[in-house]
Amino acid sequence: MQRFFMDVKDQNYIILDKEDSNHVVKSLRMKVGENLCICDAKQNDYLCAIEKINNGEVFLKVLEKKKNETEPTINLHLFQAVPKLNKLEFILQKAVELGVTKITPVLTRNCVATITDKNIDKKTKRLEKIAKQAACQSQRGVLPKVFSVLNFKEAIEELKKKDLKILFYEYAKESLNNIELKEKKEVGILIGSEGGFTEQEVLYAKEQGVLIKGLGKRILRCETAPICAASIIMYLTGNL
Repeated sequence: MQRFFMDVKDQNYIILDKEDSNHVVKSLRMKVGENLCICDAKQNDYLCAIEKINNGEVFLKVLEKKKNETEPTINLHLFQAVPKLNKLEFILQKAVELGVTKITPVLTRNCVATITDKNIDKKTKRLEKIAKQAACQSQRGVLPKVFSVLNFKEAIEELKKKDLKILFYEYAKESLNNIELKEKKEVGILIGSEGGFTEQEVLYAKEQGVLIKGLGKRILRCETAPICAASIIMYLTGNL
């Protein structure tokens, strides 16, 4: 069933905005009487029927309201060092599908790609759009938040605010096997770009109280590591 996020003010009737109305009418070619789902991003789903289409505007009648049950019991915040090309978009999309609630791009010493002040707003809006599309596709009950880019030390300061904070390092000797995750509500994970982290960055994070963990014996690509880490954490917390 097609799904849209929007602020729901009237729990009986909903009018889609211009962009979503255009998508329903022109792209999906939906007709009067067909059903779709509206989520208010507060874990409430509204099953609706198209009651009227007038001048390209779509009017919905709410048939049923129910609690969305897809959200994990933890808030997982991914701090992702910026990789090359469109890998960040891929990582963000898959992270949202897996249940990540917040994503922050990070510039580290080994980042080849950069996000400049000139294009940061444009890039953030692009990432927000991808997050929204992924949330619709995976039937999320909230709209994951995309934050502006941080440098490494800024990211560590944000990471320190979490109940559990982990930097994944390809040369770390310890995995997640000996960590108790089920009682944690806010978990932050920091993943490197193609070049990983420098020894100085890892040492700094450790000094700041961040756990240094690995993801197995094999070296993972930068777009594989966050998917692996998020999947493991969701499994260990009973969210898969």
